[in-house]
Amino acid sequence: MTKLYSHFETGIEKYILPAATKFGQNKVIQAISGGLMYTLPLTLGASVFSILANFPIPAVDKYFSTLGLTAHFNAVLGGTLNAIALFIAFSIPYAYTKLLNRSSANPLIAAMLSAASFIIMMPQTVGKAGKISALSYDYLGSSGMFVAIILGLVIARIYVWLSGKKRLVIHMPDGVPPMVSQSFEPLLVSLLIILGVVAVRIVLGFTPLKNIFSLVQMVIGGPLLKLGSSAPALIAITVIANGLFFFGIHPNAINSALMPLLLTFAMANVEAAQKGLAMPYKDIMILNSFLNNDAVGSTLSLMAVILIFCKSKRYRSFSKVAIVPNFFNINEPVIFGLPIMLNPVLLLPFLISTVVTASIGYLGSITGFIATYNQALALGIPWTMPKVITSFFTMGWQGVALRILCFVLVGAIYLPFIKALDKKELDKEKLDLAHEQLTAEKASMNLVKE
Repeated sequence: MTKLYSHFETGIEKYILPAATKFGQNKVIQAISGGLMYTLPLTLGASVFSILANFPIPAVDKYFSTLGLTAHFNAVLGGTLNAIALFIAFSIPYAYTKLLNRSSANPLIAAMLSAASFIIMMPQTVGKAGKISALSYDYLGSSGMFVAIILGLVIARIYVWLSGKKRLVIHMPDGVPPMVSQSFEPLLVSLLIILGVVAVRIVLGFTPLKNIFSLVQMVIGGPLLKLGSSAPALIAITVIANGLFFFGIHPNAINSALMPLLLTFAMANVEAAQKGLAMPYKDIMILNSFLNNDAVGSTLSLMAVILIFCKSKRYRSFSKVAIVPNFFNINEPVIFGLPIMLNPVLLLPFLISTVVTASIGYLGSITGFIATYNQALALGIPWTMPKVITSFFTMGWQGVALRILCFVLVGAIYLPFIKALDKKELDKEKLDLAHEQLTAEKASMNLVKE
């Protein structure tokens, strides 16, 4: 078994790592990755308040609500995770413009133009009967991430291109202070970009879709929903949804389209149980529960593997911070901070883990190993409740046993991939340390000579 892992790890280092390195050198990929890294302080900090706002112990959660604290915790989420697309619309064009490295382009201007364009593209009213002017969190949060990424890259590229056109740059007289002059230089460029964004908004407004967010939802969510509700289809849809996380598209873009169907199944199970009948969708709902053994991609196993087997400071220090929110099913720090997003080496185990855990859960149900399922209780448990605890209350010890089995198997799947990355990072850290020591020695020698 050890030799097999060794050969597998060598294959990853020989074939996958070089391709991943080349992929990572693309400026668009670097911009997306760098832009998302800028948001890490927000996602990590907000994850604590996400646990507090949806505390997995009902008595404590009720106590927080009675004190009025839950509303304040949710306010933190409203200004961070629930508005993450807005921050991405700012950070990615900022990173992209810096990478393009044009003296005529100001990264901050590109970022502001992109954020403004993102808001312009959003519906500006909410409600149907009595519409009020407001921005909906439906677009500011995870569902708007893909639009934010695309807009950020496009706006930044157009801004850099137009900024290189001397005729479009307003030059002030020499006596004007630099701060004032720099403020006037991008006026025409900014106007052209905003006009273009408004034109796109108007055109989409005349279509049945009405806005760019609905267009993305139709392209991504619609076709997948038509695949049906069978076990293979549900696993396939989830694999595709999780795979989109690799490109920065939150699985909610697809999962939200499935929610009405899954809720229908859940309510049918509850009604059947109340009448003392067999639940018609027990197997599919248990499968749904096991699609991710904890957070998306079952990354709690990955965090544990890093702590046990990895040696590099980068991965170990990150895992120590991220494993706690990860235990409570909060995955954004791992996706954007490790990262898994735009990391080809971790994509394969990230997707395979879904197939493995879902298959184990489904087999456990259809074979009768998991004999009972408390659907009504499952509907009422907060999503931040660790899956192993949820399984104990809804499926008994059998559910816990399968969770532990999945945890170990997924860890084994991730191990050779993360070990290959860890070895590369460890070599880099050794080189950096040697360089620092050499620099320090040279500095001390210069002091002695003086």
